Amino acid sequence: MQVLREAFSRYRKALEEALEASLERARAKEALEARVAQGLLSGEVQGKNAEEREAKARTLYADLYRALAEAEEKYQRAKTALEVARSYTEEVSLLVRLASEGVRA
Repeated sequence: MQVLREAFSRYRKALEEALEASLERARAKEALEARVAQGLLSGEVQGKNAEEREAKARTLYADLYRALAEAEEKYQRAKTALEVARSYTEEVSLLVRLASEGVRA
């Protein structure tokens, strides 16, 4: 039973980390979008078309784009860790169930 408790504990931790990574990603995206919008309104970000404006924004706000990319990577890693923890928890649960059924038989 200790193994099962540990599996669920790892799963809970992975859930918490995935949530935090998701929130971090959302905050980074919001910060970038707000800054780009501000740059468009102020005239700091200009260009003949969307591609030119995007390129200008990427140059001006490289740190925010980098923060978003890092947050996205962290989120993807957390999602993978969550899936691994979920799979392990299911495996341990199944083994415990099979073992308990074997004891009863």
